[in-house]
Amino acid sequence: MTTSSRRFFVPEVVQTSLMDCGPAALKSLLEGFGIPVSYGRLREACQTDVDGTSIDTLEELAKSLGLDAEQVMLPPDHLLIPEAGALPAIVTVRLPSGLPHFMVAWRRHGGWVQLMDPASGRRWQTRKYFLRNLYIHRMKVPAADWGEWARSDDFLVPLNRRLRELGLAKSARALLAEAAETPGWQCLAALDAATRLTASLVRGKGLKAGPEADALLEDIWRRAASSPDEALRFIPEAYWSVRPVPPDDDTEEEEVLLKGAVLIRVRGRLAERPAAESEDDETPAPLSAELAAALSEAPPRPLRDLLELLHGDGWLSWTALGGGLLLTALGFVLEALLLRGVLDLGHDLGLMPQRLAASGYFLLFVFALLWLELHVTGALLRLGRRLETRLRIAVLERIPRLPDQYFRSRPVSDMAERSHVVHRLGRLPQLGGQLLRAVLTLIVTGAAIAWLYPAGSPIAALSVVLGVGLPLAFNGSIEELELRARTHNGSLIRFYLDTLLGLSAIRSHGAEASIRREQEDLMVAWGGARVQLFRVQWLAEGLQAAAGFGLAAWLLFDYAASIPDPAGALLLAYWALHIPALGEEIALLARQYPMHRNLALRLMEPLRAPVEWDAAPMAQLPEASLPGVEIVLENVAVHAGGHTLLHGIDLHIPSGSHVAIVGPSGAGKSSLAGLLLGWHRAAEGEVRIDGELLDAARMDLLRRDLVWVDPAVRLWNRSLLDNLFYGTQPGADLSWTLGAAELLGIVERLPDGLQTLLGEGGGRLSGGEGQRVRVGRGLLRSNPRLVILDEPFRGLERPVRRTLLERTHAHWRDATLLCITHDVGETLGFERVLVVNGGRIVEDDAPAELAENPESLYRALLDAETSVHEEIWGDPRWRRLRVQEGELREWKVPEPEKAAAIPVGSVRDGAGFSGN
Repeated sequence: MTTSSRRFFVPEVVQTSLMDCGPAALKSLLEGFGIPVSYGRLREACQTDVDGTSIDTLEELAKSLGLDAEQVMLPPDHLLIPEAGALPAIVTVRLPSGLPHFMVAWRRHGGWVQLMDPASGRRWQTRKYFLRNLYIHRMKVPAADWGEWARSDDFLVPLNRRLRELGLAKSARALLAEAAETPGWQCLAALDAATRLTASLVRGKGLKAGPEADALLEDIWRRAASSPDEALRFIPEAYWSVRPVPPDDDTEEEEVLLKGAVLIRVRGRLAERPAAESEDDETPAPLSAELAAALSEAPPRPLRDLLELLHGDGWLSWTALGGGLLLTALGFVLEALLLRGVLDLGHDLGLMPQRLAASGYFLLFVFALLWLELHVTGALLRLGRRLETRLRIAVLERIPRLPDQYFRSRPVSDMAERSHVVHRLGRLPQLGGQLLRAVLTLIVTGAAIAWLYPAGSPIAALSVVLGVGLPLAFNGSIEELELRARTHNGSLIRFYLDTLLGLSAIRSHGAEASIRREQEDLMVAWGGARVQLFRVQWLAEGLQAAAGFGLAAWLLFDYAASIPDPAGALLLAYWALHIPALGEEIALLARQYPMHRNLALRLMEPLRAPVEWDAAPMAQLPEASLPGVEIVLENVAVHAGGHTLLHGIDLHIPSGSHVAIVGPSGAGKSSLAGLLLGWHRAAEGEVRIDGELLDAARMDLLRRDLVWVDPAVRLWNRSLLDNLFYGTQPGADLSWTLGAAELLGIVERLPDGLQTLLGEGGGRLSGGEGQRVRVGRGLLRSNPRLVILDEPFRGLERPVRRTLLERTHAHWRDATLLCITHDVGETLGFERVLVVNGGRIVEDDAPAELAENPESLYRALLDAETSVHEEIWGDPRWRRLRVQEGELREWKVPEPEKAAAIPVGSVRDGAGFSGN
């Protein structure tokens, strides 16, 4: 296998969230071998079909996507030895927090290692620092298997290199041969440990390489190999990569404890292997839809996509704009020629009328240039406004059609930051026009210098080439560093948003120091990226200025030595010295190109993402004839993040049925509802609604006839009235809804009634009050065919829960209703109950039938609920506290009528709570 096709520098891919180091490292590895893959699609696949945090999964993904990858465990000091063939690889390192983290170890350059850290980008580390931060894994393996591997070239060749580095070139072969021929694993393990100990002494200058190291190594090796039980007396345990494991009654064969670095090494692309090597390989499994999309998606070309948004303006306007920019460049040169002519005005034009006419023509030329400049600038500004407007419209039209997994795989703050910077792309046409005008002016100026002084044409041409070429040469590095800094900036914004959202919890747990420490880590990474970007920009500007002014000085001295013409020298000096200024302007404008390209790249990603549905075919779907939906699930399985959420689901729910779903936490109840909401897709089996397969178009039609009440349903920072009517049709009966959802008391308490703003996420309401608003929003929907209630009455008192449940039953009596709840006793009134456990439907029957069966899980859940209420909450040792109308009330059993009211400030929740 050859790795000659890999790039010299590892591609940079910076993660957008803390859980994305695996996909980012994998994309970098794939791009380094010339396999383009979409990072966005890869992230989605790692958060749905596969587990992107598992190194086993990353190995399988690398193989599936075209790399000859293999997960191995090596002694840390073998990792950077060329003979070990371990690089390039995805390695696991340990962060200062102690958590594992994936990085790409790409190449070794002497004592330095080229790395790609998804948290910060490409960087170089010393060999010592890199090995010190490796994550060392320990695992039990059969002693015979380790001995077989240790006698292979994968172990012996790197060990031979380590011995030769200690100056044992002559005795290394004999030592390896003797250790390999000795039965068992102890002799080879002892030689490995002795080599590591001796190398440590040589690096610490406590021992000289050569005969001195040879003598010590052979002595301690023979002592440790001859007395395995006392080996630690001669070689400390830290130097051993494998140690014996005490015998276990459950295992018959001898085992050893192996420790080392876990990595995924890549030997090249699968297509590069000879046929003889690939004959015995297993046929790769077909790619999932997400992985196929990641591999097949064309590389992003954001500028071309932006130009397509402006394509409607027609080529005539673009041609006129390009002509105007060319004329402004020519006008700069002609203006200098005219100013040069002013010096001879008194000599060539003797009469006053002639001089006045010449001055008038010159002023007319200046005003023409000004008029042209104003029109060109106005056209560029109009293009910018059109681009921003069309881009905003395109994004807003695209967002509702994107699948839910797109948003679940990206931080909310990152999406918000992308939307916030749309206005910056409105300056892109103006910057592009300025850059084109500067380049045209530079070219025309060079041509004018060649016309004025033909002998200086090579110098002028070199000035023009360097003026344009130097910014282009540094553009790639600046673009890479700017993207790294911008990604860190997005992470900081996410950090600020998460901190503000969790401010109460942070203060309650005294986590301010931890938050500051995490922010400091992000700030250090962001600051380092900005400093590196500044250094490259400073270097580019310095070279640009030095080359421009140096060539201008050379040209002037050469002209002065050849032609004694002061007026021509003045004109040449003006043009020549303007070339560095134009070069600096080009460099400044070119420096802004990476920033705008990266902005466009991030903003255009939603426009390139696959949509969940297309509006065209929906009008062709037939209208439903039944008031409720019929649901059929046949052998359905659901996967997320490489884990199985549901499997073997067979279910038939007739139209108009009211079904309760219960089970332990994490059993899969909400995942089952997520199938009907579109959050999850069936990885296996089929989901049918009204006899038709639930595809993207039918899912959108179903959502129009669906009510979903869940604590996760968003409450907006709008008025209570707007929140209630959100998503409803005009004409709904608000007065009945306020009474049915127990909202009248809330309306009376709020200062502005229905027009009161609820705050971000409904912050002005308690949890129970927010649930009433969500229930009210659902009750306002007209004629839904499917109602999904997922813990709909969380935070409400038991009597209120019971009342609201009865009202929803009656109001949606014709619709198909699914109610997910942990209040098992309240499901006794349903006609049917599903008991979910371990991702399967384990029981499906009438509640009364299941309650009478002492062996059923439903009965066990009922008994547990009864036990909690009677034995725990009914225990008189508990102290009873109740929050009501902003007051904390306490009562004692069995005399609740003597409760005393204790004012405690503005407490909003009317629910009761207990404490010991």
